[in-house]
Amino acid sequence: MKRFLWVFLAMLLFWAALGNFIFNQYRLHDSFKETRQQLMLIVANAALGIDARELMEIPLQESGDNSLAYQAVSDKLDIIKQTNPSLKYVYVMTTTDQLGILQYMADADPAPQIITAKCRRALPGVQYDGRAFPEMLKAYNGPAADQSITSDEWGIFISGYAPIRDANGKSIAILGADIDAAGISLLQKNVRVSILLAIAASFMFLISLFGILIFRSPDRI
Repeated sequence: MKRFLWVFLAMLLFWAALGNFIFNQYRLHDSFKETRQQLMLIVANAALGIDARELMEIPLQESGDNSLAYQAVSDKLDIIKQTNPSLKYVYVMTTTDQLGILQYMADADPAPQIITAKCRRALPGVQYDGRAFPEMLKAYNGPAADQSITSDEWGIFISGYAPIRDANGKSIAILGADIDAAGISLLQKNVRVSILLAIAASFMFLISLFGILIFRSPDRI
């Protein structure tokens, strides 16, 4: 009888772990989908407020942040951040002559340090390797958002992107915005823990059941 009780408890643990995994997986999927949709909507609307002519007047060099054009664009990026408190970083990038390599044009963060000192602001002309972020490169064609959590020297984020177009409708740059993904990253860890618990519980259940089937005898029941 004790063996049957052990099997019953192992089975309960398995179903509890499996239920927890399914619940966390659903929460993760729903949260990630909602965040992506929110980001794409934010950047698509925000990109419409960036003046392409003003943007093109920014000198793409570290001292370019002293220009009037940069200040005008940076002020607009600051307003985007203030309007959307969930955003941690908002910036504008454009292409370089190297495939997949972008360069910053403006950044909402007013910190004075340069990017080589790992500060929070990227100065005009500083290059960024976008080859590991396919959705970023797709943004010249329309709003996009990362399909998974990404990380770089600034942290762990989910990022959204949208094209900035000139008067002729040509994409000249992309507006990017990052949301801190700490909460979603925690959900991912919970899902992994749930998987391990479900696997451990299933092994306990199978071993217990195997033990009963092999060693069961009428006089032991």
